[in-house]
Amino acid sequence: MIEEHEDRWLVGLRGTAVVAVDSVDLPQEVLTVAFADGALLTVSGPVLLTDGPASAPGAVALPSGEAGLLVGSTVRSAVAFKNGALRMVFGTGHHLNVRAAEPATRIRLWKPGAYCWSWERGTGTMRA
Repeated sequence: MIEEHEDRWLVGLRGTAVVAVDSVDLPQEVLTVAFADGALLTVSGPVLLTDGPASAPGAVALPSGEAGLLVGSTVRSAVAFKNGALRMVFGTGHHLNVRAAEPATRIRLWKPGAYCWSWERGTGTMRA
């Protein structure tokens, strides 16, 4: 399910479809992504959604309100970093990146019966 490396976890979502996305702009943005296998991603804080890799020349950042474009796509790569960053790549070519540099950023990626990875206030946890 999960594969641990020195600086990251591969979180076993490859090939899993996105079934729902909800983005709410409250005092702080909250993004929720639900996957076909029951996994659920919740991010409270800044999310960078791009068409192509965020670091590529000419990458286009999309408003998080357009995250609904991910519904029906499948995950090509999903990596939770031990420094609190999260990177997901989708079959549509979109990339979702979260950097936990801001103290108020909270991330939770939960796959029932497999793991729960979370990041809050500078501390990350992976529970199997």
